[in-house]
Amino acid sequence: MTQFTTLVLGIALAASLSAQPPKGTAAALQGTWAVSSLNGQSAPEGAPAMTVTFTGDKYHQTLGDKVIERGTFKVDAAKMPMTIDLVIAEGDDAGKAQMGIAEVTGDTMRLSLDTPGAGRRPTDFTGKDGAVVIAGKKTKG
Repeated sequence: MTQFTTLVLGIALAASLSAQPPKGTAAALQGTWAVSSLNGQSAPEGAPAMTVTFTGDKYHQTLGDKVIERGTFKVDAAKMPMTIDLVIAEGDDAGKAQMGIAEVTGDTMRLSLDTPGAGRRPTDFTGKDGAVVIAGKKTKG
């Protein structure tokens, strides 16, 4: 009986671990993220909410109820921090690629993205050399 209980607990633990995406994977980005700050600055009181949503290999960014950017993305989770490449299909920077790094810890995300079309990848989350650092909290899985 003890071996059976241990086996059942082991299976339950493995199932709960596999239900959560591993830190640093594309699966960890999936969902909707409410932007809490840009370059360390919170949005002014009364400003429309900004969100970023990742679904499959597509993303879109909204400001209030309006989609302001849409495109595709890919990550390399083997890198630390993982790299992210956006290909912007709609919005002010349509037709440009944007390179960055990403970090997901629980329900918190950080992105550091260089200027669209610059062809450079930030190496940290400091926002230097024109990179924008976005922090967000997960709102939907």
